[in-house]
Amino acid sequence: MSAHGPGYVLVVDDLDEQREIYGTILKHAGLHVLEAEDGETALHLARAHVPDVMLLDVCLPDVDGFEVTRRLKADRRTRPISILLLTAGAVPQGGAPAYDEFLSKPVQPREALAAVRRHLRH
Repeated sequence: MSAHGPGYVLVVDDLDEQREIYGTILKHAGLHVLEAEDGETALHLARAHVPDVMLLDVCLPDVDGFEVTRRLKADRRTRPISILLLTAGAVPQGGAPAYDEFLSKPVQPREALAAVRRHLRH
């Protein structure tokens, strides 16, 4: 768990409704939620707040989730963030960066919450 209290989760998805759904269930579970609609904003928020967990969509309009993951895992400060990739597509074998868990869309809100909780315990 982070030094800043109860779990901090950064939800990254270009669809407003997806961010709202995941954000609502995470907030109801007592977690602090930050939201980003694109990769650049996600990188900025991750570096500024160093959340415990990121729910990160792979398909983003600017910097995709794989590149966001590469950049965060290459940085000593943000490397500890647990990154949960969300995508409707397949994760490329060997070409994907070191993410912590892969969730295949559609991801039910309770499934996302359970995954976040698993990574908060580490």
